[in-house]
Amino acid sequence: MKQDADRIAEVILSMNVDVGRAAFTVTKALDYVGIDDKSHGLRVGLICHRIAHLLGWEKSKRHFILIAGMLHDCGVSSTTVHQKLVDEMEWEGAEEHCIRGDHFLRSFPPFSAFAPAIRYHHTRWQDLPESLDTETREYANLIFFADRLDVAYSSFIFNKPPHEALLNRQQILGELTPYVGLLFSPEIYKATESTILKDSFWLELRDEYLDDAIMETLSSEDYEISLSFDEIESLGELISQIVDAKSPYTHYHSLRVADLAYTLSGLAGLDQYQRRILRLSGLLHDVGKLRTPDEILEKPGTLSEYEMAQMRSHPLDSKRVLKSLFPNTQIAKWASEHHEKLDGSGYPFGWKGDQIDFPTRILSIADIFQALCQKRPYRHRLQINEVIEIMDVMAAEGKIDTAIYGLLKANKSELYRVAIRQ
Repeated sequence: MKQDADRIAEVILSMNVDVGRAAFTVTKALDYVGIDDKSHGLRVGLICHRIAHLLGWEKSKRHFILIAGMLHDCGVSSTTVHQKLVDEMEWEGAEEHCIRGDHFLRSFPPFSAFAPAIRYHHTRWQDLPESLDTETREYANLIFFADRLDVAYSSFIFNKPPHEALLNRQQILGELTPYVGLLFSPEIYKATESTILKDSFWLELRDEYLDDAIMETLSSEDYEISLSFDEIESLGELISQIVDAKSPYTHYHSLRVADLAYTLSGLAGLDQYQRRILRLSGLLHDVGKLRTPDEILEKPGTLSEYEMAQMRSHPLDSKRVLKSLFPNTQIAKWASEHHEKLDGSGYPFGWKGDQIDFPTRILSIADIFQALCQKRPYRHRLQINEVIEIMDVMAAEGKIDTAIYGLLKANKSELYRVAIRQ
């Protein structure tokens, strides 16, 4: 019976995915790391594509570099690291996020082809390994160049109307001129000198035009593939790794919440389809935290009202990403409601009682349990009896589902091992 249920779930959950559109949505989530600058990855992808056109690259290569450019910062989860990359032309710690991005992309087969270019996208043109093939060298350096050009553009328009870029295009490109032949390929620079003469190059970088320009470009190439549910889960795990890498105190949090939700939902009698969808929701429930500043996540004390107000937006940030990435599923709903409480004291919606469905109640308990079991900046990891003591109070106050919590208590030793597994 279980094998039959697994096969049914596999058939139901397989889906056709456009790789470009999936990359677009993942990039939207990654751009949360910039907090105020929400479109860096998208702009870099578009800049890469427009320069590639002037380089005379064929359509498939232009499509490839658009996606690679969008995904280039998938190894950046920290707002501190993001700021360093924005502030400095070269930063000695930059290679770390390149290595991490390469690792993340290889974990999801449809994105693995982009990994080599991402690995070297902060390596100087003159220092790229001779062992790299010509295409990878070109891809990596074009991403590096586009990344730095976007930083120069963003710095210029800071506190200025964006149309002033049209009047100062040579000045913006001039920020990169001293590094040609050292950091950047002379051929890429020469093509860019022509590219920037088009008003559209600069106008499309503005938020009101950016999404349309990218989606129009992506639609010109059919890049749709069919994914099994195992592959869909690998995408969820890729994103969860990016989220959990944001802080040393959240390593494995999303993965363990997902595993706990899957185990608890089995104990509660949910079918295989619901369990696997709920596990995906667990993997992705905190994607909105990419937007939360590092200092809030790692604060060793109680959050101020101002800091808590910033933190409380992450469920809706998660919902926005997940509705686009997994339409026609409950993933976005469950993820965005995992901080709701049965007595109405949760957030962001303040749901209470029957307004909170059964899978959401499971995910909420899994999240609370794992967070208590995990070391945090303000305390050490709690032992199982300490965790149960805290959650007993929450159950008594009517905040969490007592039936689901009863299943957790009855299997507390097994679930504790799941929660703390490295």
